[in-house]
Amino acid sequence: MPADAAQGLVGPEQFTFLADMIPQLVWITDPTGFHTYFNQRWINYTGYDLAGSVGPDMWNNLLHPDDRARAREVWGHSLATGDDYNIEYRFKGRDGNYRWFLGQALPRRGDDGHIIAWFGTCTDIQEQRQMREQLEAAYSDLEAKVMFRTLDLERELKELKAQVGK
Repeated sequence: MPADAAQGLVGPEQFTFLADMIPQLVWITDPTGFHTYFNQRWINYTGYDLAGSVGPDMWNNLLHPDDRARAREVWGHSLATGDDYNIEYRFKGRDGNYRWFLGQALPRRGDDGHIIAWFGTCTDIQEQRQMREQLEAAYSDLEAKVMFRTLDLERELKELKAQVGK
């Protein structure tokens, strides 16, 4: 048994294997938000290799235009405050279509408390978003039906009261 396995340590090869096996897009940035790592799922989804993905801008270029300003604001807040990063946004895949993702990241801090890196994931939530939208539409439809039925019942009650009062 290798010494690192016996001690429960995870080396770079194990980290890469794990990051490539989980269903999320995995990324790492430096303390300023400069992307330094993406896993294989990122490469498979976006079509951009690591060299084409590193830096501060590729990320925003793949976001849906309607999500860019909000994503910059939320990420900027996390970078400025050290608060956990949590957002839903749409990424464009290599096929040109957008899918909804839940982006989350936590800062890794050094012994002095300063952030030394951000470790993040993007989880595909396209189906959950579609289900939520369908449920919201069904709820709105149900509310409208209940309102119209209530109006019908009130009208019928008014007519019955009018007939009894004759």
